[in-house]
Amino acid sequence: MSTIRKKGIITTFFIYAGFLFGALNTYLYAKYFIPDQTGLTRVLLDISLLFSSFALLGSNTIVVKFFPYYKNYHKENNSELLTISFFFSTIGFLIILLSFTTFMKPLIIQKFVGKSPLLVQYFNLVFPLTLFATLFQVLESQTWTIQKGHVANFMKELLFRGLNSVLNVLFIAGIISFPLYANLFSLQYFAIFAALIIYLLCVRQLKMSFKISRLTKRLWKKMLPYSAVTFVSNVISLLSTTMDSIIISSLMGLSFASVFINTQYISNFIVVPFRAALSMAAGPISQAWKDKDMLKLDRIYKKTSLNLLIAASFIFAIIMLNWDDLLDWVKPDPMYHLGKPVMFYLGLYQVIELGTGMNSAIIITSRKWKFELYSNIVLLTLTLPLSYVLIKSYGMVGAALAILISRTIFNIIRYIFLYKTFNLQPFTKKTIVALVLPMAVYPLVAYTIHLKDPFLGLVARSTAFTAIYGVLLLQLNVSEDVMQVWGTVKKRAFALIGR
Repeated sequence: MSTIRKKGIITTFFIYAGFLFGALNTYLYAKYFIPDQTGLTRVLLDISLLFSSFALLGSNTIVVKFFPYYKNYHKENNSELLTISFFFSTIGFLIILLSFTTFMKPLIIQKFVGKSPLLVQYFNLVFPLTLFATLFQVLESQTWTIQKGHVANFMKELLFRGLNSVLNVLFIAGIISFPLYANLFSLQYFAIFAALIIYLLCVRQLKMSFKISRLTKRLWKKMLPYSAVTFVSNVISLLSTTMDSIIISSLMGLSFASVFINTQYISNFIVVPFRAALSMAAGPISQAWKDKDMLKLDRIYKKTSLNLLIAASFIFAIIMLNWDDLLDWVKPDPMYHLGKPVMFYLGLYQVIELGTGMNSAIIITSRKWKFELYSNIVLLTLTLPLSYVLIKSYGMVGAALAILISRTIFNIIRYIFLYKTFNLQPFTKKTIVALVLPMAVYPLVAYTIHLKDPFLGLVARSTAFTAIYGVLLLQLNVSEDVMQVWGTVKKRAFALIGR
């Protein structure tokens, strides 16, 4: 098994383990917190991630893009690249903080005090979340360049959510009050930032220089426009994905925002394979562009597209098969049942997003990286008016529809650009099989298995779908990577039994 595939599997395991903690947290929020409290924690995170995208000023993408050059120049990896990233991201955070204290605060009070007064009360907690989310992302980019992305994913997915689970239990048990809970919640990014610093120090991969080298003096004219364009692009991209919850909080209140964000969280199970693949593939993609290895890029693009489509469609089908039984089993606030159509549209968007593979990573590391900005401007231009209009007309379902429509058009534009510019496209004949297979198996399971006990129904449908889908996937030899992983698992299982 290749090193990249092995690390990808490790990363996927960490992310899904983190999502199990996330599922536990979602259950605890739905069961023991009032919807406004749940909505507060989710919206605080959304705003902090939006603010951190501003604060980064594109500096984290510089680390990934230019690392191959610094690696060759500084043989001991003792470069100023990480120092530059930390410097600009700290400046970015100070700009955010100053902007809030001077003119943003009155606007936020005006927009949210009516429907979401709790958000106004605790809004200052956004800033510790933003600062350490920003600094963590700088270190995360460093782990990508040294092929240790699975460690950052462990911190971000497993440790972060594990800490959240501990806080939730302490609050539910009455050990801490909600104000103390909220304050501790705002320090979770600090915890994983500190943990990642300790790890990088231990493996001697945090060697930072405070001296500007000749390489930086030669490259800065490329680095500054690159960071500026990726900064604007990242902000626009995050705006398009976080504004829905903020608009819902303003127009409908934190309770509805809680339902939407928790449903969105469940839909994010579909994105886990992409996040694992990105952390492993970002470095090789950047290196392939430097080496002008178009065959390698084409291979990565096609493989990631097919494998991510298989994973996304499988997870989406499992979620939709079990949605009603899951809620009947957990028994949350009845308003959470409003999330089913939201889940359908969000899940469909995720399948489309993953099915187009690593288009963003390929564009942002290419010589045509400015197109990342142009395409994201189109995305924002579509998303914001669509979200506002459809949320006012259809509520949460309108928000999900706006995401589906805008992101589908966005991915079509990127597909056409990569094909026309680099003759790269992610689809093969097996893509059709990967699409048809879950669509054929889904109704077979959905309309034949009906049990009174919701938990048993959930288990039975999941088992049946996995078994039928898995057998057909292997028999049709849809993916080389799936076949190799299955072969490794089978070999080790037989070896274990033989012992």
